[in-house]
Amino acid sequence: MNLIRFFLVFQGKIQVKESAKIFNCQRGQFNVDKISDLPEDLLVHILSLLPTTNDIVATSGVSKRWKSLWKKVHKLRFNDQIYHGKKYESFLHFVEKALVLHKAPTLVSLRLSVGPKCTADDIGLWIKLALDRNICELIIKHYADHGHIRLSRRLCDSKTLVSLKLKNAILGAICLPACFSSLKTLHLRYAKYSGDEFVRNLISSCPSLQNLVVKRHNEDNVKRFVIIVRYLKSLTVYLSPLHDVADSYAYVINTPNLKYLNIKDHYTALCSFEDMPYLDEANLDVAFTHTEKFFESLTSVKKLSLCLKKSEAQYPEGIIFSQLVHLELCTCDDSKWLYLLAKLLRDSPKLRVLKLNDKNHDFVSKYCTSSWNQQPSYVPQCLTENLEIFEWRNYKATFKERDVAVYILKNSTCLKKSVISPKFKLSGEICDHHIIREDLASMFMGSSSCELKLD
Repeated sequence: MNLIRFFLVFQGKIQVKESAKIFNCQRGQFNVDKISDLPEDLLVHILSLLPTTNDIVATSGVSKRWKSLWKKVHKLRFNDQIYHGKKYESFLHFVEKALVLHKAPTLVSLRLSVGPKCTADDIGLWIKLALDRNICELIIKHYADHGHIRLSRRLCDSKTLVSLKLKNAILGAICLPACFSSLKTLHLRYAKYSGDEFVRNLISSCPSLQNLVVKRHNEDNVKRFVIIVRYLKSLTVYLSPLHDVADSYAYVINTPNLKYLNIKDHYTALCSFEDMPYLDEANLDVAFTHTEKFFESLTSVKKLSLCLKKSEAQYPEGIIFSQLVHLELCTCDDSKWLYLLAKLLRDSPKLRVLKLNDKNHDFVSKYCTSSWNQQPSYVPQCLTENLEIFEWRNYKATFKERDVAVYILKNSTCLKKSVISPKFKLSGEICDHHIIREDLASMFMGSSSCELKLD
């Protein structure tokens, strides 16, 4: 079989048997199977790129050489939706047979996308077969519109698992304390737990964990989410409520080697942080009303994004963001961001990039007459020595915002790029962009090498 036949078969243009007849009669013209002449490792890699294991197994009919080639593919993906309208037992049999016949020395990745007919016993059998093949990555996704799936206790037996990603799973059946000694990546998306202590023990049972992603809803049976991992480098936490959230929810985060932090949660009230001296980047869109060491834990950060619309976090005096070079600040709440901007400009001497944006798109009256009365008492060092890029998206042209724009443009003597984009609507009315542009264009620029761009 040749290259042309290969692509005709896989594109569904002709059937395998039909293609054999067509090309056999032209053997003199097509006598080289170019695909099959490739090295086996390359062929296995090509097969691993196909969407599902069903597609991979289908290649066994291509030629004699391909009959058992699929058994050496190190990544397997199963999706029971492919069997829509067929008996679910066919899917069970296919997955079990594929795992039993698998011959690669290591099963690098197993992805299971399943629906309501899948049981804990089914998952348990597949996990056992995968563990027998030294699995490195396990991904189990249960479709959201079919509730949650209960995981098997056999998951605790893993010694080789490096990455575990779960969606819509019930984890209460996992026996703790367990030890996922090799696990470095853990994703828990919309899981259900058996309580606060279970979460703490589960995360603590992963001593080598480096990457943790937690996407929550408020029916996960956890009030106090404790994350204590010594070597964790990346942490992402997201709360998507199904209904009103009680203000008793809390986080305790103790991750001394963390480098990346991303939290989006408008509902949890309490958060306790320990020092994170190696933190490089933090993105925080939160509403914490009670915090411990919030700003103090961020002082080593190099890139910081903040939206504290509902937060009551207190900014302490005497702290310095000595490494901060990139700051993004949400302007959705005048009562907080203006005060915070003045403090951060004062305490971030190396700041090079400043970006302001109303991420929540609040409408504020452009006729507000109050001015910015929280300007630093002296021009901050970052403006006179380092700030090179200033961007402002959804600029509302209030008196306060105009004061901020004038102050930054006038005092930033090193600016190389400045972009201001007016907001399209204010208080339900269309902005007069022409007037705003004329006003911005008339502002004095402290940097002679920078031209103000108006989007």
